[in-house]
Amino acid sequence: MGTESRNRFGRRFCLAIAALALATSARAQADLAPGARGDTPPAEIKIVSTEFKYVPARVWAVAGRPVTLVLDNSKAETEHGIFVPALGFRLMARAGEIVRTTTVFDKPGEFEFVCDNPGHREAGMKGMLIVGRF
Repeated sequence: MGTESRNRFGRRFCLAIAALALATSARAQADLAPGARGDTPPAEIKIVSTEFKYVPARVWAVAGRPVTLVLDNSKAETEHGIFVPALGFRLMARAGEIVRTTTVFDKPGEFEFVCDNPGHREAGMKGMLIVGRF
C-alpha cells in the first residue's frame, strides 16, 4: 500500500470516527434535553376559590400533556371543589386548604367546571376549562 493510499484511508477513517462522535454526541444531548423522554415538568394552573366564585374562571390546558391543578381555598370559609362532569375530574379542598393534583386531559374541547357542593354552582361557582392542541 502506497503512501497516498494510506493517507486516503487515514482521512476516511478519521472522518468516519468524527461522524460517529457527532452522532453519539447529538444523541446524548437529545437524551439530556428537557422533554426528551416526557420529563417536561407539568404546567401549573392555579385556581383560587372564594364564596362563591373562581379566579380565574377560565383556564387553558394542552391536550395530552400533564398539568398540575392547584385549588387554593385558603381564604374560603367553607369546603369548595372543582368538578368537571364531562371528564369525571374532581378536586376538593377544605376551608383554609390548598390542594393540588397532576393529571392529563386527553380530550380537547371546552368543559364547564363547577363546585358541586349544594347551592354553590347556583351561587356562581362555575368556570370553563379549555383543553386544546395549542
